[in-house]
Amino acid sequence: MSDDHFQRLLSVQDHDTRIDQLRHRLDTLPEKAALAARQSDSKRLVDQREALQMKQLELQRNLKRNEDELAALEDRTKREHDRLYSGEVTGTRELLTLQEEVDGLRSRCSAMESDALELMEAIEGIESDVVTLGTSLEAADAEAISAQQQLTEAEAAVQAEIDQEAAARSAEAADVPEAALASYEGLRARMGGVAVARLRNGICEGCHLALSAMELDRIRHAPADELCHCEECGRILVRA
Repeated sequence: MSDDHFQRLLSVQDHDTRIDQLRHRLDTLPEKAALAARQSDSKRLVDQREALQMKQLELQRNLKRNEDELAALEDRTKREHDRLYSGEVTGTRELLTLQEEVDGLRSRCSAMESDALELMEAIEGIESDVVTLGTSLEAADAEAISAQQQLTEAEAAVQAEIDQEAAARSAEAADVPEAALASYEGLRARMGGVAVARLRNGICEGCHLALSAMELDRIRHAPADELCHCEECGRILVRA
């Protein structure tokens, strides 16, 4: 490999590092967190509305049951009231007992009417809350749509940078010998993304450790095109 090839390999490393940084940036865009928050708001409102609607249905069933029972009780009250004044019952004790029964039925009717009124008021209150939640949900959904658009734009901008770096990286890699590039790729996968480092003043700038005098002498006398590796970390060394 010529010195130019080594310099291009360093350039490939720089582009790969930049691509890694951009991909991390893509994964951690603040717009993602903003969208997740908006979606969470929408889900919370949906859950609240569904819970209210379930409660509303339960109250409506209770109201229907109350109305049916009240209608039957009112019919019974009317029948007993008619018997009281029909002349059918003549005994004093029987009349008093029947009057007490009519009074009791009327009291029960009155209590059930109060219960029905409370149920209707509760249902109306829930209906109002459901409408309010629906309005809030529309606003939250609109914010989520806006957040999604912002995320899409931010992702597109970062992806454009990644594509630009990838194109520049390909151009540099095209002139690097295949064997050296394969060695670089294998090392990069094992070395946390950094496979090439400069050897400066006897120190590998990848692991920042000094090479032994014997190894430095061997590298110094090695052919200029030989692929040398750091004896400490194994990275490809670019001799200054």
